[in-house]
Amino acid sequence: MDLFMRLIEEHGYIFLFFSLMLELIIIPIPNELLMTYAGFMVYQDKLNWILAILMAGTGGMIGVSVSYWIGSKLGAPFFYKYGRKVHLGPEKLDKMAAWNERYGKMLLIFAYFIPGVRHITSIFSGITKITFKTFAIFAFPGVFIWVGTFITLGRIFGPKWEQFHQETSKFLVIASIIGAIIYVIYFVIKTNRERIKEDGMLLFEHTFKRFKTFLGIKFFILFVSIIFIGLVSFMVGLIQDFIANEFGQFNVISSMVIHYTFDERWEQVMKVFSRAASWRVLDTIILLTVVWILVNGKNKLMELQFYAVNLIGAVLFGKGLHILFSYLTRGRNFSEEFPSGEMIMAIIVLGFFLYVVIRHPISHLFSVIMVFLEIGVIGMLAVSYSYLDIQQSSDIVGGLAFGGVWVSLVILITEIFRFIDLIKTTPIKGK
Repeated sequence: MDLFMRLIEEHGYIFLFFSLMLELIIIPIPNELLMTYAGFMVYQDKLNWILAILMAGTGGMIGVSVSYWIGSKLGAPFFYKYGRKVHLGPEKLDKMAAWNERYGKMLLIFAYFIPGVRHITSIFSGITKITFKTFAIFAFPGVFIWVGTFITLGRIFGPKWEQFHQETSKFLVIASIIGAIIYVIYFVIKTNRERIKEDGMLLFEHTFKRFKTFLGIKFFILFVSIIFIGLVSFMVGLIQDFIANEFGQFNVISSMVIHYTFDERWEQVMKVFSRAASWRVLDTIILLTVVWILVNGKNKLMELQFYAVNLIGAVLFGKGLHILFSYLTRGRNFSEEFPSGEMIMAIIVLGFFLYVVIRHPISHLFSVIMVFLEIGVIGMLAVSYSYLDIQQSSDIVGGLAFGGVWVSLVILITEIFRFIDLIKTTPIKGK
């Protein structure tokens, strides 16, 4: 690796160009480490960030194009017969075929992040006779995303690029999750294109062209959107602080303040509030929410469907976050409880219950009382977990933030669907 680092220091963009081109024609070069080092050179102002990405990406584009041409000209019979000599035997080709059948052309975008896969996707595309135009539309952006990610990480880490290079695999987990989300969105849009187009036009028309119609629900959607965006921003900040391991002082100070404010006489009260996150209490709230929707809801089926999504997503979201953060902090001294699973579940269950109470009030006074009551319960629940040393304050705050993001997203989507249904079922004046 020292040789490659010396070569990029001496020849800069030219070596970056050829190293990316050669690796993607199945010549083993540790380009992920090399690109991270190139990012460090960008940090030192020895290379230009945009020019480095352009040169590396262009070299990669040429490399994948050559690989595509090789696969197209030699064909499957050649690789099934001689492929093992270049680590492209039948097993790898069959594996690629299965991946291609499952993920389709989208694999070309994200395959470069997967060692051992990026080297053969282009050849496999040539073997399967995908048109070069289709191949280029998906593969070329994938090359630039891959190149840009590692050069940018090197630039961000700066002098600590080598120390943090081992952490890049953890960022790739996040990138893979984002990629999976993008793929799901792409699949949903592709399979519901006409409906999305129709509903999108209705939303645009009734939001901007007919601003005064359905004004109440528009302001409610705007209000929930602001809350969602604010929580997402807060959540991103928490993730950054967690990865940087900067919660120590916050945990110490918050614990001191809580124990100073609530002395030993509060212990029994705190134990009572801590049970608000127990499944017995949450199950009761879930049942109350369902009953409230059935009795007071106007679009019962839709709300129950989204409530089911809310609960299922809450479980998957909580479990998935713990798996992700456990992987991110493997072998390091980090809290294993971040973000608090109990807080995630509590805020999601209590938050949606408060939403249906506000959305279908039996009286405005009751709704106001419920708002203050739930804020008090959630606040005391959080305090009790810290007071009783069940979890650290940072874990608790993280759970509330992550849970808040999920429940506000579900509420936002529910309101958008409700808005669309109202548009479709309400006659327009003058028609």
